[in-house]
Amino acid sequence: MSDAPRASALLPVLVFTSGMSVMAVEMTGLRLLAPYFGTSLIVTTVLIGSMMAFLSLGYWLGGRWGDRHPTLRRLSATTAVAAGFVLALPLVSQPILRGASAVLRPLVQGEELSNPAVAVASLVGGLLGTILLLAIPVTLMGTVSPWAVRLAVYRIEDAGKAAGRLYALSTFGSILGSFLPALVLVPLLGVRRTFLAIGATLLVVSSLGLFSRGRAAAVGAAALALLLLPAGSVRPMEGTVYEGESVYHFIQVVQEPYGDCPDAWHLYLNEGVGVHSVKCPDPTREIRGVWTYMATAPLWMEQVHPDPDVLIVGLAGGTIARQFLDAFPQARVVGVEIDGEVVEVGKRFLDNDDPRIQPVVMDGRIYIQSTEKRFDVVLMDAYRQPYIPFHLVTVEFFQQVHDHLEDGGVLAVNVASIRGVSRGLAAMIYRTMREVFDEVVWVQATQSNDVIFAMKRPTDPYLAANRLEEGFRTTAYDRIRGRYRAKVKGPVPGWEQARVLTDDQAPVEMAWDLAALSYAN
Repeated sequence: MSDAPRASALLPVLVFTSGMSVMAVEMTGLRLLAPYFGTSLIVTTVLIGSMMAFLSLGYWLGGRWGDRHPTLRRLSATTAVAAGFVLALPLVSQPILRGASAVLRPLVQGEELSNPAVAVASLVGGLLGTILLLAIPVTLMGTVSPWAVRLAVYRIEDAGKAAGRLYALSTFGSILGSFLPALVLVPLLGVRRTFLAIGATLLVVSSLGLFSRGRAAAVGAAALALLLLPAGSVRPMEGTVYEGESVYHFIQVVQEPYGDCPDAWHLYLNEGVGVHSVKCPDPTREIRGVWTYMATAPLWMEQVHPDPDVLIVGLAGGTIARQFLDAFPQARVVGVEIDGEVVEVGKRFLDNDDPRIQPVVMDGRIYIQSTEKRFDVVLMDAYRQPYIPFHLVTVEFFQQVHDHLEDGGVLAVNVASIRGVSRGLAAMIYRTMREVFDEVVWVQATQSNDVIFAMKRPTDPYLAANRLEEGFRTTAYDRIRGRYRAKVKGPVPGWEQARVLTDDQAPVEMAWDLAALSYAN
């Protein structure tokens, strides 16, 4: 069989490369979706489940095609087609993603949509439509292992050994494909160029099974040349001044109006639904938002100290810290942020370069578990809209925060909501906090954010409002002074029947999704 010597030399390389490529496509696919749909458990589950379905189909087809066409050339042609689809992915998927994700921001902000059901259907359809774009390349790459086994087996006595060797190679390639995008390719090249690098690598190996070495090299060079094309913008927004990717996030800084500030700097992460930090370049104009309400946390303390020890979990660009330090310039602020790139962007464009802020790059819960330090104020703003890291809202976590608070201290938690629909998520978090703290008060800060304050001792629910009315003059506080009392709502409706969130069971993502579906209905 004339194809046999060539197959024996190239086949292991093709199997390894295909295994690496399929896992790299899956891992990078998560980052492709993140700027539009986020990185929630729901999105991850849909993507991984779909990939497994496509691979299963590929295994079945690979067995059939291998029996019908037991040649390296036909297998290489199949993987070359898969490589072509991988190369096209970052270009073809973007229009679908942009259109589908356009409804996320008004949905979260509680704005009226002309047809909510259609909007939510567009959102879900866009997510599934993009995943279906992965169907062809992943299915085709799934055909490789069973097809390769057919090519490698010349004697039935060697079938088990050949299959074991090839599947081991494919799996080892998948292991490499799991680590390369997250640790090397995406941070260095970005998502689109990572797809191009994956597709080009698979195309080069496939070409060796189709052409002479010279022609294969030319094909590979042409594919690799795509890496030289300008990257462009991942999610174009008018006023974008910075765009980058880290291990955790897609990061944007956009200059656009905020309130009466015409050119405020906005920090967006991933799907760009929530504004994580904002700053007006004009120092005489301070913004009003959920950060301002969070910064009033010291006014809930039993005794207000001029120099409180403050922990901010979810530092982002430092907006809360800025407004806090405006009111308490002697405060000592530790800002925990899981993403070091976000901290650096905050230093460049926003407030993290303030020497009174000590940034710590770490997961917030790990930091609290690791430190012996106690704080007067703990501010939780690590909840990325629309989803929440579940391990930061459980009764076990709030007990750890309780243990790190001084006796007269206060905890403030920022929770996203959908106005006019349901506060089921806020009710669960409120109920969970009540399991640990003696006093918990709900403040309806904005149309899309609730702030829940918790104290270790019984407290007057209007304590902060009274203190604001008596003094504490700052530019930020002045923006909310006249409306703060009306924002204090007491308990969250329905909290008595709400679930207590635990490390074992905390369905926070499902709660938000159900609220979104309620809005559509």
